Amino acid sequence: MKMKSVIITGALTLGLFACNNASQNKANNANTETAKSEVVGIIPVSYSIDTEKSIVHWKGTMLGVYSHEGTLIFTNGSLSVKGELVTAGDFTVYMNSMVSTDSDELYKMAPREKLIGHLKSDDFFGTEKFPTAEFKIEGADGNIIKGDLTIKGVTHEESITLVKFTETDGSVTVTGSLVFDRQKYGIAYENTMNDMILSDDIKLDVSIVGISD
Repeated sequence: MKMKSVIITGALTLGLFACNNASQNKANNANTETAKSEVVGIIPVSYSIDTEKSIVHWKGTMLGVYSHEGTLIFTNGSLSVKGELVTAGDFTVYMNSMVSTDSDELYKMAPREKLIGHLKSDDFFGTEKFPTAEFKIEGADGNIIKGDLTIKGVTHEESITLVKFTETDGSVTVTGSLVFDRQKYGIAYENTMNDMILSDDIKLDVSIVGISD
């Protein structure tokens, strides 16, 4: 009888535990669905990019030697924001606005204008023929913005990572990093040996300020 009582008590305990778990899971699922419906119910807000306050910082590396870096400016763009997610939009960068922000120490042998002239040449970005680069946002996944990057007329899917979003007095600031493989866009020396000393990865740190439409 004692053993039978223990078995019955254990069964009741397991039954109550299972019921509690089922109730908890049901509650968690309900909360998740509620959160989803709240996001779905949020009306998107449109912003125009403030080209005077927005900027792109670029960085390219000579393998094992040093890096060059500088800035680019935006010509136009827009963002669609849902909650704190950038879900749509696009922006255009003017490639001929490229400047170097390197230390003067890197230019003792040749002026920085020579570097920028080379980067604008057909060896690299070919800015005479392709004066702009574009990014079209396709959606967001947490702190990642996904979209299509177009450089030199070539388009590939890329991601802006480490996205941070802040909102102040009717404007938003969105920052993030995009690293792309220059080889995919035909950004390369014709001389293979010269090209091999350059890292294929080019890093862009984007800072966008949007003004509510």
